[in-house]
Amino acid sequence: MKYVMLAMALMAGGARAAEPVEGVFFAEAGCVAYLSKNSGSNPGDVRLEPGRSYEALQLNAPGGEWVQVRVPGAARSEARWVSLDCGRLSERMDAVPAVAETEESSENLLVLSWQPAFCETRPGRAECRELNRGGLRGAAGRFSLHGLWPQPRQTAYCAVPDALVGLDEAGDWDTLPPVEVDPQTRRALDVAMPGAASGLDRHEWVKHGTCFGDLGGADGYFDDMLQLLKEVNASGVGRFFAEQTGGYVRSSDIRAAFEDAFGRGAGARVTVDCVEDGRRTLIGELRITLRGVIGPETPLRDLILAADPVPLGCGGGLLDEPGLQ
Repeated sequence: MKYVMLAMALMAGGARAAEPVEGVFFAEAGCVAYLSKNSGSNPGDVRLEPGRSYEALQLNAPGGEWVQVRVPGAARSEARWVSLDCGRLSERMDAVPAVAETEESSENLLVLSWQPAFCETRPGRAECRELNRGGLRGAAGRFSLHGLWPQPRQTAYCAVPDALVGLDEAGDWDTLPPVEVDPQTRRALDVAMPGAASGLDRHEWVKHGTCFGDLGGADGYFDDMLQLLKEVNASGVGRFFAEQTGGYVRSSDIRAAFEDAFGRGAGARVTVDCVEDGRRTLIGELRITLRGVIGPETPLRDLILAADPVPLGCGGGLLDEPGLQ
């Protein structure tokens, strides 16, 4: 008996302990995700999805060849073992860089979303489920924030680690670090940007905000965005859309509303983006071109009129109401 116990002790002493990791595993192939890599058990025949990222939990040993990842919805246990050859393991960063080392962007695109139209095509999103059951009344008849994008369009992911870029491009926005804003900005953002419930704020900061250059970091970036949205919704443009909700709106009339609210030539700085919902064409977004450093002392009118004219976009569409049609 003592020889058996000695042999077991020697085996235990020679075994390599698993090593916890904090990172992200990017799957490059549809590899088998084992519940037990030793026995080869795989309840539910679970495989990784190529191009998707997974939370990494541990390596089978320091410098090991297997990584345990969390596979949402996997049978028996979400913790599954896959070969490191199946993809790339990247260390997770705790936070996005506070601000890129650049001057504040003076060429920007303000993107405003008509939430009911978005939710016709994305009804499963948390914010859309809330809107379609009668909530989010503030988003029902006025524009919501999508983003503020430094231009040109390829200006993105400034000083952002590759691990976070991969998470963002894979659409795993809820795994991105929370944006660092004060409580007042957080409350305002949750109302003005319903998509924050699905991590839109994290995505916008990682991809676009890091290139904005505001010394106030994420708080300054979102405060500027909130101020611009407030000016649009409080203007004649906001009243025009509130009155037209449920009806068909021509893009030329949208531009005319901008002319009335912000001055001659303002409409030519607005592109109207439509989305198709079955046989219906819906007004989806407004993309407003801005030039100049954004701040509380700079009226939106000045930023719009200083910009170059842009294409009209779609010809018009239905201004959708909440609820699946």
